[in-house]
Amino acid sequence: MPSWYINHSPNIFSAAEKAQLAKSITNIYASHGLPTFYVQVHFTEYDPSSSFIGGETHAKFAGITIYHLARAFQSDESKQRFLSRVDQVLNPVFEPKGMDWEYFITEAPRDLWKINGLVPPPAGSEGEKEWVRVNRAVKY
Repeated sequence: MPSWYINHSPNIFSAAEKAQLAKSITNIYASHGLPTFYVQVHFTEYDPSSSFIGGETHAKFAGITIYHLARAFQSDESKQRFLSRVDQVLNPVFEPKGMDWEYFITEAPRDLWKINGLVPPPAGSEGEKEWVRVNRAVKY
């Protein structure tokens, strides 16, 4: 599961922009064979008096936390490729708005993850291919 939490200033994104960002983020993972239903993108608009950067409120900021469980990075090169893909998605949306943003990625152990009570099939396995095909968690 990649799970993205995008906490942002009010009135920054339209519903259409959120939907497009979610699709673009999902495509990062789908292009590497993950079932699309693994990908979660959550937008949370915060009250401007409840978020501070450097002790001051900020009218155009997004803080993004990305959790990875389905896959782990195998090398520094794979990390850099992923960060580049993230930048290709975020920069064209955030830069024209004059925003500031920050993101980080946390990897969690895969063996501490279940979907609908099921342990997800191993990466690249026939079970995972079936999950991609039906786009939901099924017994394998």
